Formats: sequence, structure tokens, C-alpha cells
Amino acid sequence: MAEYVVKVGKKGELYTPKKMRVQIGMQHGNEFIAAVEGEKIILEKRKTVIDLLEEDAIATVSENEIKEERKILEKELLER
Repeated sequence: MAEYVVKVGKKGELYTPKKMRVQIGMQHGNEFIAAVEGEKIILEKRKTVIDLLEEDAIATVSENEIKEERKILEKELLER
């Protein structure tokens, strides 16, 4: 795991080294999820829809399976 020195500006901005930004693909406008553990801050890049679409599929669903599931859901909604 690489470690970097990150500076804090007057208004709490974090200034990250270019090498770190390049390594994780950080670009202007990216969003991050921040988790605090004691005195540690863990930043995880928030995935965009495009990121998710580019990932390998974890399951495949046929058109017929989708249609069947839709019928079940429609029936459940009409019964409410």
C-alpha cells in the first residue's frame, strides 16, 4: 500500500499529490465516501453509473426471466 502526505488548506481542503491522483484515477468532480476510524480517514472513490456498467457482470438474466418477474410484481402491486 502506497502512502502519501496530504496537506490541509485553511478551509479544510485536502491537497493531494499528483502521483496519488494519477494512481487512483482521481479527476475533478469525482466524489468520495469518507469513513472515520479513530484518527484515520478512509476515502473510497464513489462509483458512477459508467463505472458500474464497465464492471464485469455478476449475473445474467434472460429477457424471459425479466418478463416473468415483471408479471409477478404487477400481480403483487394489484393485490395491494
